[in-house]
Parts: sequence; C-alpha cells; structure tokens
Amino acid sequence: MSSVCGRLIKPSLHFIEQPGLRYRKVIRGKSPGIAKTLEERLAALKYEDPTLHYRVNIGYQIPVIARKDVMTSRQKTINEIKKNHEMELAAKHCALKVDLHKVHEDWKLTSASQQIYETAKYYNIYEDLFDESYFYPIIPLNIAFRYPNEEDVVTPVYRGNLIKPAEATKEPEVSYSATSDDLYTLMLVTPDCHFTQDNGEYLHWLIGNIPGNQVKSGELLCDYMQPFPPKGSGYCRYIFVLYKQDMKVDFSKYRRELPCTNLTARTFSTYEFYRDLQDYITPVGLSFFESNWDHSLTPFFHNVLEMAEPVAEYDFPPVEHPAQKWFPHRKPFNLYLDQYKDPKQLQKELLIEKLKERHPFQPTPIPPKFPLAYNIERELPSWQKEDIRRRRMKEGKWKFM
Repeated sequence: MSSVCGRLIKPSLHFIEQPGLRYRKVIRGKSPGIAKTLEERLAALKYEDPTLHYRVNIGYQIPVIARKDVMTSRQKTINEIKKNHEMELAAKHCALKVDLHKVHEDWKLTSASQQIYETAKYYNIYEDLFDESYFYPIIPLNIAFRYPNEEDVVTPVYRGNLIKPAEATKEPEVSYSATSDDLYTLMLVTPDCHFTQDNGEYLHWLIGNIPGNQVKSGELLCDYMQPFPPKGSGYCRYIFVLYKQDMKVDFSKYRRELPCTNLTARTFSTYEFYRDLQDYITPVGLSFFESNWDHSLTPFFHNVLEMAEPVAEYDFPPVEHPAQKWFPHRKPFNLYLDQYKDPKQLQKELLIEKLKERHPFQPTPIPPKFPLAYNIERELPSWQKEDIRRRRMKEGKWKFM
C-alpha cells in the first residue's frame, strides 16, 4: 500500500519542486532582444550598395513649396470652414459634398510627383527603361481610352490599373498642363512580352515636337498599336513617358512606315532613345497600366499582324508515379489507370466524348443551371457515380468538356 501511495505522490512532488515548468512560456526562435523586426528584415533585403547601385536623376527636381505657405493656406481654409454654418449642418446630416476635381488639382500641385515616382519604382519601371536612372514626374498626365462602341464611356489610365486589350483598341486621349511655347515628345512602350528578345521593348506609339499639350498637332513618328500580350504571359506593363524638348528635334531616325504592323520595326529601346537625345529632351511625365490576354486578340494576331497567335505555356516536368500494381488498394480503378495512360491517348478519349455531346459546326448547347439536381442511377457502382458527378461539374479531366 505504501509503495502504491509513493508512486502516486512522486509526480506531484516533482511538479512542486519545479514550479512553473508545466505552464511556462516557450519562445520559438531568437529572443526579442536579438531577433530582427519585420521592418529591419525588409530593409536588409532591399538594401543596395550605393557604390554599386548609384542612381542618377535625369529629370527635374520636385518644386519645393515652403512649409510656411502651406500652413498659412491650411489655417486660412480651416478658419473659413469654421465660419461656414451651412457646411457644418451638411456635415451633421451626412449631406456634405466634396469637390473631387478640386481635391485632384490640389493633389497634383502637392504630392503627385512623389507618389507617382514611388509607384513606378515599386513596379520596377525605371530599371527596365532607364537602367540606373530615374526622374520625378513633375507633370501629371491625364490619359483615357474611349470604348469602341460607347463613346461616352472612358477607361482612365492611373498607375498600374488593369485595362483589357478590347478597351484600348483606339489611341487614347492625352492631356497635361503646358504652355504653347514648349515642345514635348510622347511615347508608349512595353518592356514585357517581347517575342524574340529577352530585354526587348515594343514601341506602341511615338509623337514628337508636340506644341504645348496639343498632342494631335505633333509629328506622328509611329502610329498607335493596341496592347497585344500573348496568351499565358500574364500581366504586361504599358508605359507612357512624356519628354520636354529644349528645341525642335529631328526624329527622322525613329520614324516608322505608317501604318506600321511589322513587330521587328517596332522593336525599341527607351534607354538608347534617351541616350541618343539626352542633350535635347528631359523626361517630365509618367503613367502606365497593365493588360493581359483576352479573346479580342485572336483576330488581331491573324488579321492585323498576320501571324499565328503565340501562346506561352509552362513546360511541367513529367510526373513520376510509383510502379503500377495489379490490385491497387482503396483507389478508384478508373482514376488509377488514367495516371498511367499516355496523355495523348487520354486527350483523344476526352475529345471523342466531347464530340458525342456537341456538333463541331453547331452552337454549343446550354448546360443545365443545376447539374447535380438530376438523379444518378442507384444501381451504378460508386466509382461511376463519382465520375458522373465530376463530369457534370466539369472537374478533373472533364474540366474542358
């Protein structure tokens, strides 16, 4: 009896001798005094040696507004608002309206250049176009594409927003603040999705010697071509760059035959373009959008570019399966056998099943709205019931039926 009590009491005594052992806090990794914070780790990852990554500003400096003037104007506005009782009542009843156009104009005069610069730097635009150089977009661009069939609807270009190729078939409307005495150059390029060169660019639009902001009065050097990201390539960047000219420039070297549908002639290098004309032009504006493939590009490749539509596909490594068993345990035999079939044979079987349901030269039949609402015969084995369910829901190998 005493031995039994000793065995029961011993664990309790062991817990009393080492208090807190059971409920102590376990710290994983290094202690807070030694471990780095997330901000410190991100700074270490983004660190660039200034001796190796020296950035050169090829544009103008951001206009500096004295803080005293900003605070004086802000305090004046605050005092006017406090005296406006109608505005106070409208805010109290949630009926206060803000003039967004005025807000946008104020943003362009204050923080627009810095924010556009930070966004372009995040999208790696400066490195892809100007290598080790950068500039501050001191002139904000207002760019919008009009819908082909709806002239009243426009798609604006901001900083990296998504615009489908079908929405950008026509040249955009571009406006900016400028005096009529100045000359400008506007270009649209993409550093992504070049078909033959890894670091090549495509020139989509180039206009030189623009008087002020009259873009249509400029010298058209290369006509506009819509975005054409190939299928499977993902999102491609399309970048507008505005240059301010010191004088009228001879762009005969960069003139293309109009209309230009030859992609070899549209192969371009923004870096070489600026290096050749850096004594006469200075970048002052930047705006860009992203685009990916849609169905409107199929006839564009065939009819305009007169080429087969390129498709970017990933070459997956062959899947390695274990040695095939005569009696696989607890595995549906139809799915098990599909793993060891030749992919071409499996595609052939699926094509035959697809042709049984639809005619290749007739409209595709409308699928049922609730495919699982139809009963499945109870006499069928479980593997066949699951295969019918997958086929109705277009899952697995039936995905493209």
